[in-house]
Amino acid sequence: MPQTTARQALLRLAQTHDLSGVRERLLPMADTLAADLLALEQGLANAIDKDEHTVAAAAAHLMAAGGKRVRPVLCLLVAKAFPPGEPPPSIVLLAQVAELIHNATLMHDDVIDLGDTRRDRPTARFVFGNGASVLGGDLLLVQAIGLIEAAGVPDLLGSMLNVLRRMIAAESLQLENRYRTDVTIEDYFEVSEGKTASLFEWAVEAGARAVGATDDVVAQLIRFGHHTGVAFQLLDDLLDLEHDPAAIGKNVLQDVQGGTLTAPILLALAEEPDLARRVADAAKDAPRDHAGEEHAAASLDDRLAADLVDAVHRTGARDATRTLIAQHTARALAALSVLPDSPARDALASVAKGMAERAR
Repeated sequence: MPQTTARQALLRLAQTHDLSGVRERLLPMADTLAADLLALEQGLANAIDKDEHTVAAAAAHLMAAGGKRVRPVLCLLVAKAFPPGEPPPSIVLLAQVAELIHNATLMHDDVIDLGDTRRDRPTARFVFGNGASVLGGDLLLVQAIGLIEAAGVPDLLGSMLNVLRRMIAAESLQLENRYRTDVTIEDYFEVSEGKTASLFEWAVEAGARAVGATDDVVAQLIRFGHHTGVAFQLLDDLLDLEHDPAAIGKNVLQDVQGGTLTAPILLALAEEPDLARRVADAAKDAPRDHAGEEHAAASLDDRLAADLVDAVHRTGARDATRTLIAQHTARALAALSVLPDSPARDALASVAKGMAERAR
């Protein structure tokens, strides 16, 4: 691929998938990364036959909405960070896996949270129904598992099964904690590490194992993925309280109104006992079904939600969350010392920093 064409393709994909904050930093990798990103997009477009049936159409609906593609980018860059910087073609399959799994979890999350908007468009469950969205997510999971098998890299299937177990356990804990006001910051991190960081860890592990990295090196890179993922989730939760729906592509306060207390809110409530009591009172009024589970549709009233946002700024919880993001990003960058100097390692650092600074 000619250099100019490769660079243009990389910049176009970066802008399309909300990576504008890091696209210039990726330019040294343009010639090798752009071709793989184009192959990634083609593979994702062909992963689901949207005309096959409603479930496939539901899965294709979310996939067509794009996304940041940060997990597959990390997978590709890690593989390119090992000499001679030319990973096997199977690396694109593994990058697809990371994105398919991520999208599968989003489809399931939207059903659990009754979300109506995702990536600036109606969710699959809103368009096709909850049943089609659940099965569409399952279809993406099956497609991803098949690609791991096709890639033929040892240990990655077992590792992915462990990731899925962690995701389910984290989602279960989050459901159990819904509308509880005694949730701790440790509980929050347990959920974030299972739901978000685990897939970041797998993406970098896949890139390293695809080129035959040793277990010690893989373990260090998994730490990079872990801290990058935690920082990513912390910022995601903070942005949910700082921008309007058009800026972040989902409903402002969706998590809070759905009864899930994120890190900025927990830090604010620790400084505002009266506000914490109001949240507790609101939780008591949440309707429950015959199994005793809170309905995700139950929401905090608008005044209380606004007061929570104000408290995040007033108490310093916003700055405290930013400090946590910076700390985890620093730990991620330190883990990259296991890699030799290369444009790919620099790009990994740039992506980690860029994701922690993003505006959406």
